[in-house]
Amino acid sequence: MNFRVLLERVLHNWPVKIISIAAALLLFFFYRISSLEERFFNVPLALTFHENYIPAEDVPETVRIIIRGRNEDIKLVLEDEIEASADFSEYDSEGRFRAPVQIKKKGFAIEISSLEIKVEPREFNLLIESLMLKKLEVVPSVIGFTEKGYELIQNFITPSSVEVYGSRSKIENLNEIFTEAIDISSKIQDFSTRVRLKKPDESLAFSGGDVVEFSASIKPVTVVRSMLGVDIIALDLDSKLKIGKFQGIYSMEIQGKMLELEKFVPDDFRFTIDCSTLKKPGQYNLPVIPDVPAGILILNYEPKEIIVNILELN
Repeated sequence: MNFRVLLERVLHNWPVKIISIAAALLLFFFYRISSLEERFFNVPLALTFHENYIPAEDVPETVRIIIRGRNEDIKLVLEDEIEASADFSEYDSEGRFRAPVQIKKKGFAIEISSLEIKVEPREFNLLIESLMLKKLEVVPSVIGFTEKGYELIQNFITPSSVEVYGSRSKIENLNEIFTEAIDISSKIQDFSTRVRLKKPDESLAFSGGDVVEFSASIKPVTVVRSMLGVDIIALDLDSKLKIGKFQGIYSMEIQGKMLELEKFVPDDFRFTIDCSTLKKPGQYNLPVIPDVPAGILILNYEPKEIIVNILELN
């Protein structure tokens, strides 16, 4: 058979033959597609920025990975054998920029040449701003009330200020940072506790850590009271003598712990005058001596002296 005859046979009814070959290729292609399987998982996303810039909006911590291949192959691929990253380090100014998500295979994933890998999303569009570092005053967030009769005198935060860093727009207007709630309910004595700082925005970070120490000084409440009409008593008066009626209103100003003062009644507070040296009737000018329970401080009292009439007992 010469070449001419062979060529005529090959070209005979050639449209049908081409369609048949195309159909066979399509069948083979669809068969391969139908025989492949997919697997989905998330992997950490590594972002790289210029040393003086940082994202000014929330960025996902992971991306979705789709691997496609033979069932026996994709089952053997470990999640940590796929790495995802996006590089923004070329941008050294503020603005909104795009960067594609790059995929890197490791381990067994490298050996599977037919493995198809897709990532969602395929790129990120991020707002980037200058990285800012600022020192802020720490303010304790104290809630609740101490036990009755006690009060918070003063408190201390160590350290009193912290360095916060993040994007410019989220830091430049901050002047103070608050702690998480510190409950002083039912406290009756000094105490210290460690407490975390409360972030105004989750993207911010603390250069020295986010834990500070709170110390509180709690003391009994001290009150001042004025008492009017306090009784006055004559002590050690000779049995042959008697004393005339006292004239005037006697008062004292006292200070003490609130809980202690609540235990006493008015009769526990009085004035006394010493009559032990008086031996005969007459008019005498005697000092007035306050008599109060232990622990009570006398701030002032009136009068300091009184004139008494000593009479002979009939």
